Amino acid sequence: MNNQWGTILLVAIGLLTGSAHAQGSFINLDFESASLVPVPGDPYGRVQLSSALPGWTGSVDGTREVRALYDNKFLDSSGIGLMDTGYASGFYVRQGSYAVLLQAGVRLGTTDQPADATLSQTGVVPDGSQSLLFDALFSYGRPPTSFAVKLGGQALSLVPLSNKGNFTLYGADIHTLAGQTAELNFTLFSGIPHIDNASLAVDSIRFSTQPIPEPGVPGLFILGGLIFGLHSVRGFKAIKKPIHSNS
Repeated sequence: MNNQWGTILLVAIGLLTGSAHAQGSFINLDFESASLVPVPGDPYGRVQLSSALPGWTGSVDGTREVRALYDNKFLDSSGIGLMDTGYASGFYVRQGSYAVLLQAGVRLGTTDQPADATLSQTGVVPDGSQSLLFDALFSYGRPPTSFAVKLGGQALSLVPLSNKGNFTLYGADIHTLAGQTAELNFTLFSGIPHIDNASLAVDSIRFSTQPIPEPGVPGLFILGGLIFGLHSVRGFKAIKKPIHSNS
């Protein structure tokens, strides 16, 4: 009898453990689980972010965003949007029907407060994962701006692997985080001082059991450009301070 109850207990623990692991998995990494729930009275026609981007949270300049643009862009402000293949002939979508668009300019309703935009999700990195892959379309804007990806608080070293149409396939080594619960962040930085919006379309995020290969010649050229742009941003920010209105 004791053996029977022991077996039942072990099975129950196994089921609970499996369920907890499943509930902790990353979801909607391709943004295809969108459900559009309009925000009544929103002047920009935004939708609820939690429904448009299930599993994800967004923030602008560190403040939680609960609304997302749909098939639209801010002209000069920071925000998070869901784009589909009906906008600009699918320019911002790499695969499927949807992609996310981060915009970094100034905080909405201001004219001189640069604000970064971040998309985040916490989940369990699949066992055996060697790399994180995603497709991205990055607009530098003016002055040069940059974006960063973090996993588990670690800034990932991104390697451009190939070009697919207007998108670039990026990869990063994440093998040390396999099997761990970690927060995944995509952040688009606003230029300082602000001159123009930057935008970052992200699609088809996935974990892979394959290690990151050495980039080819085109990838090396892209990587060199990114490094140059990043150093330009750092140098620019070092000599320039945000412009604040006295009014």
